[in-house]
Amino acid sequence: MKILLINKFHYMWGGSETYYFAQAEAFKAKGHEIIFFAMQDEKNLPCEQEEYFAPNVEYNSKLGLKAKFTATKSFFYSKIAAKKMEELIIKEHPDVAHIGLLHRQITFSVVDVLKKHNIPVVMTMHDLIFACPNYTMLTNGEVCEACVNGSVLNCIMNKCVKGSLPKSILAACEKAYLLKKNYYDLIDLYITECDYYKNLMEKSGVTRSRIRYKTNFLPIDQKYEFNQKYRDYVLYFGRFSREKGIITLLKAHEVSGCKHKLILVGAGSIQNEIELYIKEHRLTNVELLRAIYGEEMEKIIEGAKLIVVPSEWYENCPYALLQSIAKGKVVIASKIGGLPELIKDNETGFLFEAGNANDLADKIDYVMTMLKEKYEAMSCIIADEAKKNHHWEQYTDMLIDEYQELIARANDKKKGTKK
Repeated sequence: MKILLINKFHYMWGGSETYYFAQAEAFKAKGHEIIFFAMQDEKNLPCEQEEYFAPNVEYNSKLGLKAKFTATKSFFYSKIAAKKMEELIIKEHPDVAHIGLLHRQITFSVVDVLKKHNIPVVMTMHDLIFACPNYTMLTNGEVCEACVNGSVLNCIMNKCVKGSLPKSILAACEKAYLLKKNYYDLIDLYITECDYYKNLMEKSGVTRSRIRYKTNFLPIDQKYEFNQKYRDYVLYFGRFSREKGIITLLKAHEVSGCKHKLILVGAGSIQNEIELYIKEHRLTNVELLRAIYGEEMEKIIEGAKLIVVPSEWYENCPYALLQSIAKGKVVIASKIGGLPELIKDNETGFLFEAGNANDLADKIDYVMTMLKEKYEAMSCIIADEAKKNHHWEQYTDMLIDEYQELIARANDKKKGTKK
């Protein structure tokens, strides 16, 4: 089977790219051929299909008036991306396409081309853009469901996209355009990473297509084992952005008297705010590190006694959490979105009320002072549960079964058309 994987970025950026590249490795391990479609970028990993990639579009950069007008026209429908997709299909003849991140740069124009060639399309929903024009369902830092079933005008009135009226108008118009054109119905199957997203997508009514929930998998080289050489520090790693709840974690650190070492690893839009909070509140025992990847990051995770995922938005199935539990790490996560689906409270980790620094501080104190025998017994259970629920092979077999069924239907449709 030849599988076309589509994603905005062809380099490691976030969870969607971890999924994208892990998919490729898993499918290859099962004997399938993989081809890619993404945006051109100097950071891209080498790829045989790069000549067919869509031009890079960056809407956050300071463009001239003419460039802005050109970029805005392709915000909803990219003719050049569609042209490149057409060329790739003619060259490679994929059997099925699987989409990750698509909106605003690549656009649904490529879906038109895929359907023209009778190629089944699967899409994994990595964020909430189907329900919310700013994709996080946050307005001024608060969870907001106004656009799930309501008017996209809410996005404009509240300036939901980075506090910018022009950007909010553009995002609202994009959602209105996609709904008017019924683009979400062109996808044959949606995969959601948590049951919470599946229910929310069904509630939104954006599509009549089938939606299937399947929790994320980990890469094929992932080891599932607890390393007893841990040390007494609390770790957060990931994106430094407001919805990730890092300020709440710092408040919890302050509430607990800064007695447990806290390490923050990452980069992002609120890095300066984090540094300022640490300085103004005179927080001690905090180590702030740059974004780290690969083996170095693996060692930092292995060394932690506790991982905290303090998200304050409808998080789905973050790889930071999955990578942690695969190593048997005790995780404290917010009781929000899909996170409670990944942790059995008081059995394979702990949950706290999102945004509640006191609750988080209590949970951190509990884990960090837990008896060694009890802690290590829980850690071994966590690693075993992670392997049972997130191993790459069962996930890949599920996708292959879905692909084969969709391909069979497409072939039947093609035969019926010929008759």
